Amino acid sequence: VIRLPGNILETRGLDVSKEICSFFGSCHEDDDNANEPSSPPSEEGLHSITDDPDDYHAKQRRKLRKSRNILPKSIQVHVTRPLTAYPFGGTGIESNSSPGLSDNSGLSAPPLYLKKNNSDVDDNVTNKDGGGSSIDATHPIRILDYRIESGPLGREPTMAWTNHHYASHGLRPSSYQPILNAVLSHFDAESILEASRTRELTVEERETLDGCKLLRDMIHDLDASLDDMRSFAAYEEYLMNVAVPLIYGSFEGLDEESAGMLQLFFRAHGMAVRMVVARWTRELLLGGWKRRVGVDEKGRADTGDREKDGGAAVDDAVTKDKDQEKKIAKIWKAYGFGDYRGGYDIPEDFTLQDFALRQILEEEAVRGVVVGCSSPEHALEAMRAADASGVDNGNKKK
Repeated sequence: VIRLPGNILETRGLDVSKEICSFFGSCHEDDDNANEPSSPPSEEGLHSITDDPDDYHAKQRRKLRKSRNILPKSIQVHVTRPLTAYPFGGTGIESNSSPGLSDNSGLSAPPLYLKKNNSDVDDNVTNKDGGGSSIDATHPIRILDYRIESGPLGREPTMAWTNHHYASHGLRPSSYQPILNAVLSHFDAESILEASRTRELTVEERETLDGCKLLRDMIHDLDASLDDMRSFAAYEEYLMNVAVPLIYGSFEGLDEESAGMLQLFFRAHGMAVRMVVARWTRELLLGGWKRRVGVDEKGRADTGDREKDGGAAVDDAVTKDKDQEKKIAKIWKAYGFGDYRGGYDIPEDFTLQDFALRQILEEEAVRGVVVGCSSPEHALEAMRAADASGVDNGNKKK
């Protein structure tokens, strides 16, 4: 068994698995042919009289004949990290950058997704001056949809996948904007500002006013940068290393209500980040594939024509946006994912991880996928994807 890293973005591992299977198939081709009466015997390692001795392929066949007695009949290829894509050939490191470091890795600087992009490619591609994304050796692309609280305002929220929430409610969690407004209002320090018009503020009041202004600026920045976010791991890192120390450094102590409001905001904002990151990843994989007229309540293409069995929507109403395809092809190249392969037509009712695992398991050269599962639910999802990939000649893939 050979384990190779690979996924539907970082495809070099899948290409190597095909080369391995092709190599071993060719290596033992002569052994199979030797059992046929019509096959003339040839001396080990010598070219046959029909071979051109200077032909490259003939030389390769001679090398394979020499190795056929010591090599196994076949090798099973198992793919690792199928849901994690590192740019630049799987290293995460651009050829002209320092190994293991991003150009904006300092904690004193804002994360890349808080800066406007000056790239000539588009707003999704990172660059040395700070782009709209933070995809590097420490923040790879996660091919995932996430579970978030979903549902219309005024109703008890339910847990739903980000792709299903997008189909029903759009890119933002339903509760995000009301919570954002409430938190900004809570920290407007209106009473202190009113008092400053009639008297001089105390030292404590001035410190509270400065702290409220700092918090509001941070919340405004986080809200304004939502659509630029590409990595949930980078977002969490920023919160832990910058945002949280900033809050504790601005106030000696927060009252219970203020602490609760901040907790509520970061909970809603975290769900919004998951939505944006998952949607951007899907667009990167789609590469221009689009549903013609939107999606139904289950996230499937809705053409107005319903099937008889339960009125399900027709799921093949798709088209290709050529301009978007060119844009995505440039992004693939900028991230070093190799030649753009035309994108994937991902049904809206498939989570990204489900689609990615099925796609890899359908590769003829791949006999198994090694998935890291941090919860029992993840293990069950991986098993369902394996079941859905089908059975090949009675040999089920693992």
